[in-house]
Amino acid sequence: MKPKLFLTIITAAWIANAAAQPAEEYSAKDIKTIEFRKTGAEMGLPICTLGESLTLSFDVINDNYQRLAYSIQHCNANFEPDELDFYDFADGFNNREINNYRNSFNTHSTFTHYIIDIPNDDVRLKISGNYIIKIYDDYNPDEIILQKKFMIADPETLLKIEAQVERPFLSEYSITNQQVKVNIDNSRQRMSNPAGFLKTYVMQNGDINHRHRLEYNFTDAYNIRFHRNDGGNIFDGGNEYLYFDAKDVNFKALGIDKIEYSNGLYHYTLTTHYPTDVSYSFKEDLNGQYYIKNDRGFDRDLESDYIEVNFRLNYHPLPDGEMYVFGALTNYGFSEANKMTYNSAENLYQCTMLLKQGLYNYTFIIKHSDGTIEYPDGSWYNTENNYLITIYNTDYTLRGDRLVWYGFVNTVK
Repeated sequence: MKPKLFLTIITAAWIANAAAQPAEEYSAKDIKTIEFRKTGAEMGLPICTLGESLTLSFDVINDNYQRLAYSIQHCNANFEPDELDFYDFADGFNNREINNYRNSFNTHSTFTHYIIDIPNDDVRLKISGNYIIKIYDDYNPDEIILQKKFMIADPETLLKIEAQVERPFLSEYSITNQQVKVNIDNSRQRMSNPAGFLKTYVMQNGDINHRHRLEYNFTDAYNIRFHRNDGGNIFDGGNEYLYFDAKDVNFKALGIDKIEYSNGLYHYTLTTHYPTDVSYSFKEDLNGQYYIKNDRGFDRDLESDYIEVNFRLNYHPLPDGEMYVFGALTNYGFSEANKMTYNSAENLYQCTMLLKQGLYNYTFIIKHSDGTIEYPDGSWYNTENNYLITIYNTDYTLRGDRLVWYGFVNTVK
């Protein structure tokens, strides 16, 4: 049995239940390559502390410039919009035009690259918590083309947190799942009713759409423990992500079977994947993330071209449910764009997606009609995964939930 992993974190946090969360979706098909992370970071999650900065960027595949604007809404710990007015949580102005945009060059596809920094000259957030940013056509504010979640934490906290990931105690989960436990040092706060004030959430590998909320099961003058063994703090272990390297259209790199050019686009056919669900084998991955890059260009945002990528999975036809490509490249969602179709002539599932040049992680997931999911490559307790723990305090004076702590724990690091 794998030894228990333990980590003490004294900085900042992640978690939450997927029920009743607004969908993180974009309706316009020409919105691509959505990246949201700390300003200056090459990869990461949309979370920082007050005083730090986040950057949201995306492309619009279009020959003509589209005038876009954005608005920001404060939310509760479950990402449901709360009752706070804009000036309760921010200084400046809401519903502002996006003025930072640039056009692609040296590419076969024509697109406009938009960038929003938070905070900026128009908007400065005053309080911590969960937020939603909505992007819309400035001439048609009701047409929301992109909606993204992000989190802002308090810069200082009295909380001291211990978090660990371990093999689940319950036998039905012990092979396929991972269990997250959190302990809050209550000696400085002395909260007698944590259920009325604290909300703790966990999410895996940046999948902000499927967070779990932890329920505490013990409290005294010194500790608040989230150590339940009833399944609420248990995640599917999954398996390591697959990957392909599309940074150079003239070189058939990792995970690529074939590169062709036609109709103004490069077409990548990935190596057909043959799933193995009988055992787990570690391999380094990006935990579902991707990194945009054109090895033959200088500006990764503007000179990385769009390519058609054909995903291929050798798997039997499903009697129930659908097969999907999944990861950050699909916004951790299930839609027609990443749903696979069965090719009976070749006995495999396939899906074609328009993606920007770069290095990508992805996996395959079966979503059954009852909403349950299954992994063609199996799910294992010892898979390497990242977890973000976020702890919120309900501020009844403010009438909102503040993010008072966040931190990361990895299953093997």
